[in-house]
Amino acid sequence: MSAPRCVLSVVLPTLGSKARLGQSLPGLCRSLVDLEARLSEAGSTELVVVDDSGEGVAAAGLTEALASLEEELREVAIQTVRTERNLGFGPAVMRGAREANGSHLLVLHDDVLMDAGSVDALLQVMAAAPSVFAAAPVLSRPPAPASPVPARVIRFEDDWLCVRDGSAEPPSTESLIADQRVVEIEVVRSAAMLVRRGEFLDLGGFDRLFGPTSLEDADLSICARRRGRRLVQVQGAEALHLDLGDGLGDLLEAPVAQAVAARNRLLLRWKHLSTRADASDHLIGLWRVALEAGMIGDRETLEGIVLAVDRLGEMAESRATLSGAAPFRS
Repeated sequence: MSAPRCVLSVVLPTLGSKARLGQSLPGLCRSLVDLEARLSEAGSTELVVVDDSGEGVAAAGLTEALASLEEELREVAIQTVRTERNLGFGPAVMRGAREANGSHLLVLHDDVLMDAGSVDALLQVMAAAPSVFAAAPVLSRPPAPASPVPARVIRFEDDWLCVRDGSAEPPSTESLIADQRVVEIEVVRSAAMLVRRGEFLDLGGFDRLFGPTSLEDADLSICARRRGRRLVQVQGAEALHLDLGDGLGDLLEAPVAQAVAARNRLLLRWKHLSTRADASDHLIGLWRVALEAGMIGDRETLEGIVLAVDRLGEMAESRATLSGAAPFRS
């Protein structure tokens, strides 16, 4: 008898926090049990936990969380992938994606909760719309009533690439896919997104250029849109972002996090420059940014520029993979 076809792999990178896993894992396992009942096929889902601590720290948190689960929930197929050192969120997702068995990947932060109905809604949209690269739920934060997490849009402001709150943008036009209301989005958030595994890997997934964290989802979104692929938010799917505060981005000291964010804004801009004229204009703008940062003592921006220059070789290699893609249009 052949093994059941795995429809969905949930990829969950973690640093092993018992508090985070203890709050998210029981609900996630319940969702997978319920989803298999909806799909009417046992073994059609799996959970891939990527221990990105580099020291096997997640093993203790995972064991403790699993021990507290009801017997039914312990039947969830779980595989643990351990990184040899801390890689950062994007590279950890890629490690899990390569080890996964599912035709679809649901990428989640380890403090995000989704129920089976919301996951099923994302799967329905992906099945009905081959043009969609990624489907995302509506993210919200506690306490109840949960406040929605603003959508993000990419803008070039004073020749500095910025990812801004999209709440002030004109409302998007809704459409229906598989009886689900969806809106087109510019950036799919890495906290919760569903993709087809094969296409995700073929596109390159999260570029390790942006490790350890920040803007890997913006880069992926641009790469997908360059190929004419769609990114949608499914209005009937919801995810709760607990914001427990001890993920990788939270553990970085504020000046370091700011410098990494500044570096990645530049790397994202450089990777997606389309013409020599754009490059020339950008260099003029970058000189102005550096000069102003020096005058006002903005150390983080200056460090970001230095860090970005240090990754020029990696950026060029990453940029070379974009050849053959359709020109990007904002």
